Amino acid sequence: MKHLLAAALAGLITTAPAFAQMKPPSPMTAAQFSQSVAGQSLVLAVRVTGRERDTLHAGLLARRDDSHYTDTGTPVELYFPADTPVVMGTDADVKAGAVLFVYAVATTRGHADVKRVTVVTPYVSVQ
Repeated sequence: MKHLLAAALAGLITTAPAFAQMKPPSPMTAAQFSQSVAGQSLVLAVRVTGRERDTLHAGLLARRDDSHYTDTGTPVELYFPADTPVVMGTDADVKAGAVLFVYAVATTRGHADVKRVTVVTPYVSVQ
């Protein structure tokens, strides 16, 4: 009986990280983003307003719950080179109206260099 219980607990412990990966990230708030410093790692929720070559223009979103976000009115300019990994979509999905989780590094006020993007447009709504 002890061995069965130990095996069950071991199974729960080893699968816990898999469950944790299913939850969306907690993006930074507008206040946190405004206080970020160059070189700081960022996780942002944004809605793309435009794209020009390697630059994304976007609006910062605030999380209400896992599937509902609101526009904060805070503009964000993101350096998005062609070789940036795009998850749950393709580079073609990164266009005006797209909702993204952006993993980036802060550069200057209101600007960041994107390291990875997750396209979540079909899974969230913005009010």
